[in-house]
Amino acid sequence: MAWRCRRGLLELDLWLGGFLQAHRATLQSCETAALERLLALSDMEIVDRLQGRSPAGDAALEALVERLQHYRAALFLELQ
Repeated sequence: MAWRCRRGLLELDLWLGGFLQAHRATLQSCETAALERLLALSDMEIVDRLQGRSPAGDAALEALVERLQHYRAALFLELQ
């Protein structure tokens, strides 16, 4: 899964890869399945979902997208 988090867009590569590295041990099976579904999308489809421009698709994917958004927000707070 770590390899699939590597994306063509650097921002996604850092966002998804960093999230997986930080939360791999705490991901529940439904979150892992949702991440697999997210990673099956193109980079731009992932960006649209993570930035709220497209609906996630289902409840589990929506919850994962929210967790990814919180992860990114926390990173920005640490950098300030």
